Amino acid sequence: MGVTNTQDSWNELSSDELLVLRRCFIRHAGQPMKEEEPIQLTRGSLSGVETKLALRGLRARGWLEAVTKSWGERILYIPVYRLPDLYDMLLEENPMNMMHSDHPITVHESMTGLESELLHALSRIAVQGVPLTAKGTIHKRSLQKLNELTPFRPEDLMGLGLHYAHAELYPVQTVVMMDLLLSLGLLVKETVSFRIQETELATWIRLSAWQMRKHIFATLMERYGKAEASMQHFRYMLCAVSQYMGIEGWISIKCLLQWMLQVGLIQQESTSGADSKNGALLDLIPTTSNPEGFAGETGSDFNFNGSFMEGLEGWLKALTAFGMGDWGQTASGKLCFRWNVSVLDMLRPNNYEDTNQEQGTFYVQPDFEILVPPDVAYDVRWRLECCCERVTGDRMAIYRITRESVTEAIELGMEAKAIPALLDKFSRTGVPDHVRMAVEQWAGDVGRTAFATVTLLRCSTQEDADIVARHPALEGLLERLGDKDFIIPASSVVKIRKTLAAIGLGPRREPEGVDEPAHHYPLISETENINSGSLNSEMESEPIQARSIFSQEGRAGLVYTGRTLHFYEQEHTLPDPSDYFPERSTVPSSWTKEWRSYHTSTARQLIEQAIRWQAAVGLRIGGKEVKWIPEAVVSGAPWSVTGWYASGRDDETLSPATLQPSEWSDMRLLVPFT
Repeated sequence: MGVTNTQDSWNELSSDELLVLRRCFIRHAGQPMKEEEPIQLTRGSLSGVETKLALRGLRARGWLEAVTKSWGERILYIPVYRLPDLYDMLLEENPMNMMHSDHPITVHESMTGLESELLHALSRIAVQGVPLTAKGTIHKRSLQKLNELTPFRPEDLMGLGLHYAHAELYPVQTVVMMDLLLSLGLLVKETVSFRIQETELATWIRLSAWQMRKHIFATLMERYGKAEASMQHFRYMLCAVSQYMGIEGWISIKCLLQWMLQVGLIQQESTSGADSKNGALLDLIPTTSNPEGFAGETGSDFNFNGSFMEGLEGWLKALTAFGMGDWGQTASGKLCFRWNVSVLDMLRPNNYEDTNQEQGTFYVQPDFEILVPPDVAYDVRWRLECCCERVTGDRMAIYRITRESVTEAIELGMEAKAIPALLDKFSRTGVPDHVRMAVEQWAGDVGRTAFATVTLLRCSTQEDADIVARHPALEGLLERLGDKDFIIPASSVVKIRKTLAAIGLGPRREPEGVDEPAHHYPLISETENINSGSLNSEMESEPIQARSIFSQEGRAGLVYTGRTLHFYEQEHTLPDPSDYFPERSTVPSSWTKEWRSYHTSTARQLIEQAIRWQAAVGLRIGGKEVKWIPEAVVSGAPWSVTGWYASGRDDETLSPATLQPSEWSDMRLLVPFT
């Protein structure tokens, strides 16, 4: 049996499934866990076999997924797309109040136009290339050019604590830009250089800005966020509480952390008292009691260690650098944050709001500048990048068309007539006459003469050249230059080579002095086939497949993420429940179907069978039926059993106990097939 349902809600799960899922979620978030860990997390609340059956049900419904390592070890994890629903579950069960923060006195505003900046970086990479040295590192000169293209500032990314090779050579802001383009599949690293992947780029520039930001945000969340449960919880909870804030609402980080500590999303190791090296950071979240963030609850005194706070503040700075929101500090030094994107919509995997590509137009100015508002489609911007010089890339991008830019565009493959046609088609107020005349003249001046790439046949002596010139099979195929050289058509190279070989003048296999092939700018030769304003059909018909195009999972970037699940084989087959009860046929049916009193030796056999199956037993003690989870039989006179009284509830703290046979009257083996 395999996975059957991946769309159900958490409140449709059984009580056992919900208990197991909640504890796995709180302890591990979306991080991997060994198969036996859920049994430890539910110890005392559920029997081992109840937990196994719940895990099977969760996998069947898509709430848990599994991979298998090469040696057979199974790893479980909650898929990322399920996390938003689980944070909503916690918020429904544990409402929070007072998430609002005082307006900060220090505000660090988010960057704007990241999508445009990345497009510009790609356009320059297309023109300049990114060659690699023999050691596989970026050439120093190319690295300097990339540093000038990156939209990020180093101080906004240092707090992420990223690890990558050649850290002594590569600035972090350049690494993040290149890693982001690699993770989205727009670039690929080859032996001698980085190369733009034109198929992926063609799909990318047909997306709306909102869709681009959605893919960028997914990469930011799971590639640059630390692979620790507490930090993953913080990242997603910061998104989840946005539903309470409204427009321009500042989130109090202090209140959010207090709530997370109460419900267990922050583990005890994150609250380890003062850190002398990071005292200033600790002041941002001072020790508090009776927090205002809870509804009718009180919290214990706490403070957070410096390492945790550094990671938290680094994350807020990175969100700002990626244009997702603003962070600030109040007069008392408390951290706060506000979103400027519909972050909850971005987290939903099937939410493709704003799928229609922008259909705006630009303004061609008399001074040859082109003003590009945010609603201009990115396939149009891509062509502007080719034939114009970019002046600025803020929300209102500005380009300037010049003789040099027109010349370069044509040399890189753009048709001369396509440049004025582009301006005419997308200029909202028309093209000034003198601008049109200049562009047409500049375009017309390019290509009136041209360098042609031809194949030259060179003979070592004049006598050999004379033999070649007189051969009847080569008549009409050669154009003689001087005494020893001929121009030959590329289409006839194979025929000429065979003829020369037949008369003992076979040429070398490799030509002498081969130059690099002519460089072309991607995706401009078929300008009429790029229809601005219509979403890629693949995105409309197959949203999951289209999303996978830009999924960072498993792609080789520059940053070491510590995530390894994609290296292992995905497991879709579910275990057979009967495998949990070996030798079932040898167990008396009365043990599972009837409440009975047994001799102490038989009672011990029943308890030992429950332990082998990791099952629970029902005991009647003092006229009440209780559920008992046995763990070990202790020999003696009389013998005893250690274990747990279990209610199956998630809100109780249970303690182990020891029972002797005389303490109960009737008993029954509790298994699902009774």
